[in-house]
Amino acid sequence: MVVMAPQRVGRASSASATTSASGSGRCFARRRPRARVQVAAAASATKATADELKLELLRIGCKTDRGQLLFTPKVYGMDQYNAEKLADIKRIVAELQALEDEEAKSRAALQDGDWELVLATAQLFRCSPFFIAISEAFEGKTWHAPWSDPSTAVPSGSLFFRLHELQVMSWGASTIGRVTQTVDSENNLLSSTFDTILFRLTVIPIVGWFKLLPTFGGRVSSYATSLETEEQPDGLMEMRFELEKTSVDQVEGIPKPPFFLSWLLGKDFPVNSVWKLLPWNKGRAPMCTSYLVYVDKDLRVCQDKEGCYFIYTRI
Repeated sequence: MVVMAPQRVGRASSASATTSASGSGRCFARRRPRARVQVAAAASATKATADELKLELLRIGCKTDRGQLLFTPKVYGMDQYNAEKLADIKRIVAELQALEDEEAKSRAALQDGDWELVLATAQLFRCSPFFIAISEAFEGKTWHAPWSDPSTAVPSGSLFFRLHELQVMSWGASTIGRVTQTVDSENNLLSSTFDTILFRLTVIPIVGWFKLLPTFGGRVSSYATSLETEEQPDGLMEMRFELEKTSVDQVEGIPKPPFFLSWLLGKDFPVNSVWKLLPWNKGRAPMCTSYLVYVDKDLRVCQDKEGCYFIYTRI
């Protein structure tokens, strides 16, 4: 099941502290420092509240394995397992939006830099431009087995992501490591990486404790160009960008793939040009849409078209 987008909450304007003075100018001069202290105290309280909310998000990320224990798709039959934490994520994000300060007016530039994914309400790899482009290509399309009733149809994008999850996770024998995203608004670039670690668990208890298959992996990177941002009436900032290429590289600490698989390392794959040649894409470029919900100096919250959250901390 696709997680539906919650009602988006706009940013509330911050209240400005004012003071009044009466009497002589000397009395006014005496009261001005007091007003500045009150303003500073209010700003400090707001900052502390925002920090508490961000800490709460980090705690949820730790408790749910970066959100992978939320089990949001109903196909797992476990969508109620951590339902209260999913509700908490939505609540906290809404509260952060309400606290967003004037600094956020320049958030197109504020989000520049390197970010690491710490919490997501969908599969971790879905923050990559490659998978965002696939999601948009499947938008509005569904699939059901030829022998089943059309009412059983599921969104084609969700089905693709579930199948890819089985492949990447190797039915539980593999895992996803570090996930990052880099934004460069000056050069209109956005890139994303995720580390895949294959066959980390390949022993058979009782039969033996030796490894049946070697552990290996790499870093899958996606690069997008033509980044454009536009503020929306609901307080979100829309980000549009075009997928250009992907690559697979070796990561220090992860054994490189054996045999012919090592040929994939260090090579760029021209996804953009190949994408346009595929008949079902009808010459369309691999475009991506994402929404910036909240950003400050150390936390960034994004949302895709389906309403899934991707929460990052600055590296």
